[in-house]
Formats: sequence, C-alpha cells, structure tokens
Amino acid sequence: MGSLLGGRLADRVRSPLRLYGLLEIALVPIVLITPRLFRLIQQIYGTAYEALQAFPGAITAIRFLLAILALAPATVLMGATLPVLTRYLARKRKDVETTFGRLYAANTFGAIVGTALSGFVLIELFGLHGTLTAGAMCSGAAGLFALGLDRSSAPPRCAAAVEWEERDAPHPTPWKRLGLLAAFLSGFTSLGYQVLWTRLLSSGTGNTTYVFTAILFIFLLGIAAGAAAVSSRPPRPNETVHALSAAQTAVAAINLIGLALVSGRIVWLAFVQTTLLVVFPVTLALGLTLPLAASLVASSDNRVGRDSGSLLAVNTAGAIFGTILVPFALVPLIGSPRTVVLLSFVNSLFGVALLGPGWRALPILRRLGRVVTVVIAGACGFALVRPPSFVADPGETYVRQKGALYASVEDEIASVQAGRIGPLKRLWVAGTGMTHLTVDARLMAILPMMIRPDARSMLNLCFGMGSTFHSAIVAGLSVETVELVPSVPRMFGYFFGSARSFLSHPRARLIIADGRNYLDLARHRYDLITVDPPPPIRSSGTAILYSREFYRSALSHLVQRGLMMEWMPYDQTIDEFRAHVRTFSSVFPRVTIALGRGKCGSGRCGVFLFGSREPIDFRPAAVHAILARPGVIEDLDNAADSSPLTEQQWGQLVPRLVCASGSAVAKFGGEGPLITDDRPLPEYFLLRSRFGAASLPMTDTSVRASLCLDRERPSDERRASSTP
Repeated sequence: MGSLLGGRLADRVRSPLRLYGLLEIALVPIVLITPRLFRLIQQIYGTAYEALQAFPGAITAIRFLLAILALAPATVLMGATLPVLTRYLARKRKDVETTFGRLYAANTFGAIVGTALSGFVLIELFGLHGTLTAGAMCSGAAGLFALGLDRSSAPPRCAAAVEWEERDAPHPTPWKRLGLLAAFLSGFTSLGYQVLWTRLLSSGTGNTTYVFTAILFIFLLGIAAGAAAVSSRPPRPNETVHALSAAQTAVAAINLIGLALVSGRIVWLAFVQTTLLVVFPVTLALGLTLPLAASLVASSDNRVGRDSGSLLAVNTAGAIFGTILVPFALVPLIGSPRTVVLLSFVNSLFGVALLGPGWRALPILRRLGRVVTVVIAGACGFALVRPPSFVADPGETYVRQKGALYASVEDEIASVQAGRIGPLKRLWVAGTGMTHLTVDARLMAILPMMIRPDARSMLNLCFGMGSTFHSAIVAGLSVETVELVPSVPRMFGYFFGSARSFLSHPRARLIIADGRNYLDLARHRYDLITVDPPPPIRSSGTAILYSREFYRSALSHLVQRGLMMEWMPYDQTIDEFRAHVRTFSSVFPRVTIALGRGKCGSGRCGVFLFGSREPIDFRPAAVHAILARPGVIEDLDNAADSSPLTEQQWGQLVPRLVCASGSAVAKFGGEGPLITDDRPLPEYFLLRSRFGAASLPMTDTSVRASLCLDRERPSDERRASSTP
C-alpha cells in the first residue's frame, strides 16, 4: 500500500526529495508509539479471545487484523520511501533500471547493517525498546538530511511537466505485465526460500537468535549484491528478458545443489558451508530480478514514481503470499525439502517461458541456453515427483543415521521426529533433541503435589514427550497442557502405550497454542503451574518463558497457596543461572531450588525452581500420601534413567533433593539485571560471552559449590572445590 501511494504521490509533487524527508520524519513518532499500540491491541485481543474461544478461526482472523492495524502506519510510510527516491533520482524512464537497482541495493545494504547491529549488538546492550528508538532516530536523521539537501540544492526539473520523447515511449502492455509477474514471483520465491532455508539450516544448531540473524544477513547480502551488480552493468534492452531467464534458472539449479549439501549434516560446519555456498548464490540471483523487472515496467518519464511503486507493491504482495502459503500450506503438505524443489520448479519453468520472446543471441548459444534451462526444469520436476535421497528433512536423516526413526512430521511451526538412539527413546523438534523419558519430567508433576497435596488442577506448559502430563493424570490431577508445535502431541503414542486413553481422559485437556499467550489470556486460576521450556535454554523465543512479566502472569493465575515449578537445564553458565534465579525470586515471595534426578551423560540434567506465596515444604506425611496413590511409584520407576525404589526409599530421597531456599536463594541470585520481555538475556548473550568475565559452566559440582548447603556435598567435591 505504501509503495502504491508513495509512487503516485511522487509523480505529482515538485520535490520528491522533500517528500522523502517528511516521510522519514513522520516515522519517528509513529515508530515510538508502536509498543503502546501493541499493548492496547493486546487488551482488545484479550476481550475478543474471551468472547470467541469456541471459534478459533475467528480468533486467528481478529489477531491478524489487529496486527495489521498496529503495523500499518509505520509500514505504509516505509513502503513509500523507495518509490519517492526513485522518482527523485530517475528523471527518465531509461534511467529506471540503473537508478532503481542502485537504490534497491543501497536500501538492502542498510537493512543488512540494521540486521547485524540489532541482532548482534544493540538488543543485548539496550533492549528491544532501546533498539527501536535507535532505529527511529536514524529515520529522523535521514529525514532531516534530505530536507537540508533539498533546501540547499537547485529545484529539480518538475517531472510531471516533462514531455517524454518518442524514443521514451511506453513499453507495450505485455512487457509491463511480464515485469510485474517477475516481481511477484521474485517476492514469492524469495520469502519462501527464506522460510525454508531458515528451517533447514537451523536444524540441529540449537535455533539461537544468532543463527536466524546470520541467515537473514546472508539473504540480504546476496540480494543487495545482485541488485548492485545489475545496476552497475545493466544488460542491453534486448537482453533483459534473457538475463531474467538466466537468473531464474540459476536459482533453481543452486537450490537443488543446496539440498544435497544440507542433507544429513546437522553440524555447525554444515550451516556455514550451506549458507555461503548455497544461500548467498541463490539470493544473488534473486537480487538481479527486481532491477531487471523495473526496466520492463517503466512506461514513461512522468510515471517513474507510479511504475516503481507498482513494482514494489506487486513484489511485496508476492512476499506476503509466500510467507503465508509456504509455511501454512506447502510445508505441512509436502515438507520443507520438497517445497524447495517445488519453488525451484516454478523458477525454472518461468526461466523456460522467458526464453522465447527475450533472447537475441546467436542461434547456437540460444539453443544451448534453452537446453540447459529445460534440463534444469526437468530435473526439478523429476525431483518433485520422485524425490532422491537428498530431498529429505535433515532432522529425519540424522535420526535414521544415528538410530531408529519411529515417525517424522513437519507442520507450520517445526519438523518433529520420534525415534530411538541406543536404548533411549527421544523426541526431536527442529533437529534439536528435546529430552528422553527422564524421571525429572515425571517429578515435575509429582514434586509439586508433595508440596501441595490438596492440589486438584495443573497447567502444564510445553507438552514435550508428555511425561509430566502422563504423571499428572496418573496422580489424579486435572490437567490443561499447552503445546506450541501441533505435531509434538502426535508423537505421544510412541513413548506411552496409553497415550490415546490419556489424551481423551475426562481430566485432560490438550491445547495447541503459544503457552505464554495462553497463560496471559487465561481467565481462571490453577493450583499448580509447571513449565518445561524446550532446550537449549538459549533458543530463540524461549526467553518469554523466563521473563519477569511471564512470572508475574503465572503468579496472578495461581490460587493463594498455588505453586509454580520450572525446569532449568544445565546448558548455561552459573552467572546465567543467577540471572534466572534473580528474576524468579523478584516475583515469587517464597523460592526453593531442588536438584534433578535425571541423568544426562555422566551427570545430572538440571534443577527445579519452585515459587509460591506460601511456605514450600516437603512434609513426610504429604510425601508418602502422594507416593501411596495408585500407579505413582510404578510411573516413576518406569522412567528410562530411574532405578526401582520403594515408597520408603522415595520418601527419604525427595527431601534430600532440596538444594537451597529462603535467604540462600536470595544470596545466590545477588544483584544484577533481570530477564524481561524487553531484555531477553538468555537469547542475546554474544557480547557477554565474548567480552564479559568468565563464568563456570553449570554442572552438578558447580551448582553444589555455588548454591547448595555444604553438608549436601560429597567429601570428594568439597576437596575439589577447596583446591586452588
């Protein structure tokens, strides 16, 4: 919308540069108030959610509409800037390809700088709002510079008054339509490939924010380099269509090579190799498309702004279509690898279609080019109908290579596998191993009940393998369990034979939703809330389950004696764990930390955090009362890393799991920054890890030495910690 409006307006004003400056300055207050708009919209959405819970389709539509309303003012202004600058710099239709290409490249290079600074530096230093403010200030500075330049420069020749000569006559309508079609396909496939390669490349990397930032950085770099290349050496007019065909063919061929490179190699080296060898060349070829299409779309000197605006609008429409169709329709239907092949097939077919009308080369070269293009299109079509071995999900390939694959499903959120490596059944989401059938996941249901034996209801966020949910039902609780990835609960049956009856149990309710959003919008309170965020703890998006705002929401949804329990894995440093404890303790008046029993390699897996308004105690009578419930001890003993224990043995073991409480927890947390929605410390850690003080990794020994009472530490660990 902004591109269309900006382009039309740019052709009518006397000074497009002044208009650009005003647009950038207008962005400043709009961007700064956007967070307030989000809070207002959250309140509106909460009201609508309560009224329309029975109509999920209507809720989704309302959420989508509200998001558009919040973002529209800023995005409309942003979308108008490039057509306006194109109008200012391109006085003639024949200059559009070069001018638009240079501006598009410069604009994308700016996006590269913003991506790198925001993702790697600014958010960690200043938070989300601080980074947003910095971006708004940059817009304001650009606007003031443009206004100053406009006042100091001679007034430009009024574009609307220019009478274009015969040699600048408009292209025939078919050429313009071809250019717009190329722009649409460029937007559709570019964003589609970004979604797909982000999924495929991030598989097994831990899904950190920096992985996504790096992939976006490479995508933008390739597009900017392609646009800069075509604007510096534009093809002759009769070669434009041939250049488009070559670019589309290259995109298809490189994507097929990329699938072969990434298949089955879920290691950091594969991420680097594939990003540099595949993603950059693909986006380089994609970057050629829009400037080439601009030369086909430009019709006259006095329509430069309108034509460039139409080009960008159609390109953006294709991008929107790609971001919706690819993850929500194509990926669940045929999977990410085959969707890459499908998009490559679309690119190659478009390349074949462009061969006829656009090439004025020597006959032998034309025939050779046609053969190459048709062969690549045929290869894409064959790979789509009969996928070779490399057209497979890398997570699925990894599980097959390491052990036995039970099932593999991909949905709009992630790729999910259930399988076995050695004796352990495991679950993988986005190529990252979630957990195995550990006793700690079962204790997440049982330990809170031992503290609050009168508890009747539990909210379980993050379904995972279903161990906590299963144990809660066995112990007699009414459970609402929330899972973000729709395919994860479908794997429940591979881990528990009673899965079908448990999911249909009258005391069970499974909700597919974002756990944080569900909790914020819930209108009732629970006796217990358990949270087991997906590992690793530094995964992108998981900080919202460790933030102060999340804990406040959890506390407000607990009854007076309610209890919250959260799992903290060991894959972090002691100082990072201190920040978690400090944040947790800033909300819950009573906090206790207990050691887990599950085994990960040669050590334990993590610790439990308990929070409540009331005292937290493991009273022997309550502990034995829960253990005496039918099926509880058998359920605990059936865990993959648990040894059979009697009720008496469990009764003696449970109190010894407590590591610290009260003042010891507060002392351990100490002073320092808290994890908040604005400062998601677990996700943004690069500068601290590179330039901050060294911190011990979180292990059994370091946790006991830093936190637990000295009497709970074995003698050999006391000697080790006292050794200089």
